[in-house]
Amino acid sequence: MGLFDVFKVKIPALTPRIALAVGLLFMTSADGAIEQEEFGVLLANLHGDERLLDDAMSYGKATTFDDYLLDSASLLSEPQKMCILLNIADAFLSDGHTAPQEQALFERFLRGWGISRSAFQPYLDVIVKKNDHSVLT
Repeated sequence: MGLFDVFKVKIPALTPRIALAVGLLFMTSADGAIEQEEFGVLLANLHGDERLLDDAMSYGKATTFDDYLLDSASLLSEPQKMCILLNIADAFLSDGHTAPQEQALFERFLRGWGISRSAFQPYLDVIVKKNDHSVLT
């Protein structure tokens, strides 16, 4: 062990749970910053698991989005990919609008995981309706 090894951050292995958290992190930071309310939504999506969030942050800081996408594509099953995509879509649609960066990143998720836009569209439509609270006024 070297003198400065104590300062090295251990990068956790990618697991399906970490893949969810990292995906949410990449999406919430797509516009350049994670706002306080976005952080709250992120933590709520992880059921308050701060350790999972810490692991995801360590992994995300050490990994590019493209490497994450490639590694997760071979790790995750189709149901796991859909679960993560649904959580990501719900998170970025929860405020009622999407930034162009979020839309572009979501398209990269779909392409990277081999899921067509048309296959995911029905799920996206449901999430949009779920988050449309204007019908309640």
